[in-house]
Amino acid sequence: MWQLRKLSTNEPLSEAGPLPNNWGPIFGLHGFQEKLGDLSWLGPSYADQGWVELTEAEQEESRKVKVMSRIGSEKSIANAALNNPEITIEQKIAWSEYLIALEHVCLCPDFDCNPKIPSRPRA
Repeated sequence: MWQLRKLSTNEPLSEAGPLPNNWGPIFGLHGFQEKLGDLSWLGPSYADQGWVELTEAEQEESRKVKVMSRIGSEKSIANAALNNPEITIEQKIAWSEYLIALEHVCLCPDFDCNPKIPSRPRA
């Protein structure tokens, strides 16, 4: 996985992922990855930018942040559904079980097990 970063501060400028498909033909550098670490040679608009290959720990952290963000948004949806005064007991049980299933996803120690987000109950 690669990420475009501001070199002076190590600030991410893009999401982590594979290199863009078109980087080689655009810059005439297909196959020359050593030029990607510092893009200042492309002009002033690319000064202090470079593509950085993420370490294994950074890739794991990226996966963890993505999964936890998704779980957080799913929990907020479930809590909003549970706070609805018109919810039935059956729906309340389904949403409560959904929250428990989301907690089980969080128990995956390193998210390398390809966590499966459960499907939402019907509203």
